[in-house]
Amino acid sequence: MSKKIVILNGSPRKKGNTSMLVKAFTQGAESSGNTVTEFFLDSMEIHGCKGCFGGHSSKECPCVQKDDMALIYPAVKECDVVVLATPLYYL
Repeated sequence: MSKKIVILNGSPRKKGNTSMLVKAFTQGAESSGNTVTEFFLDSMEIHGCKGCFGGHSSKECPCVQKDDMALIYPAVKECDVVVLATPLYYL
């Protein structure tokens, strides 16, 4: 049974290590019959949370801010799996 997978890629580098891992994961998932949608967050306009508590709404887009999260909310709501991909910088 195929799954709908959403990847939230938080790396600022489109050709960095995180993106390479996401690409390998996507290829494996799609070759197994799954559908993958990736959001490259660095190239999207997403504002920080204002703490208005509007996110508890049952609306399709619960946030009062009008940004690119409106693209992510429906995809996450309909998916079976969410993958959070982020780089870890150290030293």
